[in-house]
Amino acid sequence: MVAAAAAVLTAACAPSATPVTTGGSAAPAAAGEKTVLTLGSWRTEDLAMWEDEILPAFEKSHPDIDVKFAATNTNEYNAAIQSQVDGGTGPDLITCRPYDVNRSWIKKGYFEKLDGKPMLEAFEPLALDPWSDDAGSRYCLPTAAVLAGFYYNKDIFAELGLQVPTTQDEFLAVLKKIKDNGKYTPLAVGSSESWQLAYNGLYSIGPVYWKGEEGRQGLIKGTKKVTDPDFQKAFDAFAAWKPYLPKGFESLKYPDMTQLFTLGKAAILPDGSWNINQVAVDGLNVGVFGPPTDVPGGDRYLQEMPDMAIGISAASKNKAAAEEFLAWTATPEFLELYVNKLPGFFSMAKQPVTYTNPLAQAFADLKNGAKLTPRLGLDRLSAGTPPFDDEVWRVLQLMLNEDLSTQKATEELQKGLASWYTPQQ
Repeated sequence: MVAAAAAVLTAACAPSATPVTTGGSAAPAAAGEKTVLTLGSWRTEDLAMWEDEILPAFEKSHPDIDVKFAATNTNEYNAAIQSQVDGGTGPDLITCRPYDVNRSWIKKGYFEKLDGKPMLEAFEPLALDPWSDDAGSRYCLPTAAVLAGFYYNKDIFAELGLQVPTTQDEFLAVLKKIKDNGKYTPLAVGSSESWQLAYNGLYSIGPVYWKGEEGRQGLIKGTKKVTDPDFQKAFDAFAAWKPYLPKGFESLKYPDMTQLFTLGKAAILPDGSWNINQVAVDGLNVGVFGPPTDVPGGDRYLQEMPDMAIGISAASKNKAAAEEFLAWTATPEFLELYVNKLPGFFSMAKQPVTYTNPLAQAFADLKNGAKLTPRLGLDRLSAGTPPFDDEVWRVLQLMLNEDLSTQKATEELQKGLASWYTPQQ
């Protein structure tokens, strides 16, 4: 299950297909020659984007540096990087996984430390934390994150006289009106694939109850438990969705949910920004709204999941050139180019970025005034057995399919976490 969690961590993106050969670091360039860098990545599907759009933009202002994008199938990437770096053939620049995987690579000495580099000033500490060590030293520069919220059919809302909900009570009232009308399914949610119940469900609406980073860090530090009232309320809020799910939701897979929405049969789709291209079909009038607050005027919270970053290999023979490239990835030129070539991926930098895709901009606007927080279970809490994240998937599915009570769900999660995670013992 840990492998499954790692694969969906970038659910963000669909699994890649054919591997692309990864090259090693180049020798230092002689006078008048270009320095050749390699950038390792798991996103083989982005090869054309990098080669045709991003790297030419960099090389135009850095004519003495030639960067090669070298990707490996996402399911093989972690092992490939470890083998290459350990064997002395790794890339100069490594695309970094967030949290526990990257923390293990830091401990193995794979990365050059970035502390004190001006490029770090482009990001808030929370954006840098997923790629830092226990002492707070920084090793990778954030490239992109994904967000989660609610797509809604504007035409259905107009037809039924509905307003976009801002509180939990308003949200449930909207769902009830849609159900009472009988023409549309309120929520396009299925439970066949349990990961999305967490990533697009609980982890999206829950932060308003556990207060975002306060609750997440509380679980990590052991000052809070999953059975505490604030977490219990989050599970109760998720359980309240069940009466508004489609008939036969137990057999609906993730693509089925999207199709139910895009065919105009469902009014609301809880989902991630990475699915923008699949949701924004021709002729569908789609909007986005964020997780409802618990009370009128309450703090808004938004799930921003760090997806990828880039670090300099400690074994690179071209560290100066690699640092030039990495610093460029913190500039508006790179950030706007990158996120607009990949709608649904978002800059984590302080400086605002303009998105050309209307739905992407609508998602980005949700960040304004919201308290950002990543997915609850992916930092430290899933490094042991049973992995907390996998357990959340399991109990949420049981809550919908077998009427597991929210109290029993939180008790099982707390018991599993306390069985191996020292701060919770």
